[in-house]
Amino acid sequence: MRKVFLYYSLSLFVLYIFVLISLFENQPTQLNWTFLLFLTFGIVSEAIGFWVNNIVKPQVRITGGMLMNVLASIVLQNAAAILVGSLSLIFTGLFLVKSKRLTSYIFNISQIGLSTFLALITYRTLRTENLVTNMWLVLLVGIVYMFSNAMLSAFAIYLGGNVGMLASLKLATRSPLLSASFMLPLASVSYLLYELVGISAVPLVFAILTAIQVGNMFRNEYEQSKLDKLRLMVKSLELRDFYTHGHSGRAAELAYSVAKTLGLSERMCERIKMACMLHDVGKIGIPDYILGKPEKLSDAEFEIIKTHPIKSEELLKSVKGLREEARWVRHHHEHWDGLGYPDRLSGEQIPLPSRIIAVADIYEALTSDRPYRKAYTKEQAIEMIKQMSGNVLDPKVVEAFLKVMGVNHSGNGTAKEQG
Repeated sequence: MRKVFLYYSLSLFVLYIFVLISLFENQPTQLNWTFLLFLTFGIVSEAIGFWVNNIVKPQVRITGGMLMNVLASIVLQNAAAILVGSLSLIFTGLFLVKSKRLTSYIFNISQIGLSTFLALITYRTLRTENLVTNMWLVLLVGIVYMFSNAMLSAFAIYLGGNVGMLASLKLATRSPLLSASFMLPLASVSYLLYELVGISAVPLVFAILTAIQVGNMFRNEYEQSKLDKLRLMVKSLELRDFYTHGHSGRAAELAYSVAKTLGLSERMCERIKMACMLHDVGKIGIPDYILGKPEKLSDAEFEIIKTHPIKSEELLKSVKGLREEARWVRHHHEHWDGLGYPDRLSGEQIPLPSRIIAVADIYEALTSDRPYRKAYTKEQAIEMIKQMSGNVLDPKVVEAFLKVMGVNHSGNGTAKEQG
């Protein structure tokens, strides 16, 4: 961990303590049963969070903590509001996450506390006597909370690792945006309930939040189970065919490296890796006698083989989070010159991830034994890839592949072991 992140975290913590002391001095805070109620629900809201985006890294965890912190800033309007978020985070960190990174604790406590402070100041400054106006104000308060949280987190990501500022912003805003899709409207409804029935609205809000969280958790688990089934299909396919055992995994690692060399984002590289891992899953519907035939395929048999990208696409589309990857898989047998299949796309019409998967797939196929031939050597396969550049394969992607393999177009360099 960089020292600059430590200094950044300590600076935020000092600011957090200063804000907390100032609020206590200016408005004495009573840690009464209302505070304890918010604290209890805040802890439970953090505890029942769930992971989304399990398909590719980085993963995102959604909790109801934001809603409880925003409501606390509106109802409590003093240092107690900040303590609700901070203490909830400390409790879940110690007893659920059980992380030993003290610097991360310091940063998380500080950024939640400061975000809550900005939220309560926004509400204090702009609140009116009009209920409808204040409902819109609650939306603004939630946005302020999320924006400050995201900005503080973005700087932490930027200072804590080798990630650019723009990429850090994207990583930091992904979770708040997912939360906002259902948290912000619920925050306004919660405010309305509080104004109508008082503090007894908090348990009702928590019950609604829990129902939403549990529903989302089960939906997410359902999507994850479908993905697990696809992975199982790939393993089953490779067990059926000795010659392709491990092919998808090796091709996926190579595709990831090529994507990285092309300068694509970490998330995009992970998505391409996942798509490549599943690119041949449609072969589960191809008869064994065709997959394992030691002689040249007949025209009719080859037409059946050519259906596997479409079958793979159909299977991947069954997983909500893999709709785009399904399209990439469909086109991984298209050729740069337009003579591939299934749609005869050419050049830039072919999605870039499909072109990357194609290079990895072909190289892995060439360097593996097949029923009808022995594996080519790495040197032979690389030369064949070079010959395909500009007709079968995208020259730009081939260039990146050669860099990964440690060679250039003139053939200098030594091929690196892959997979």
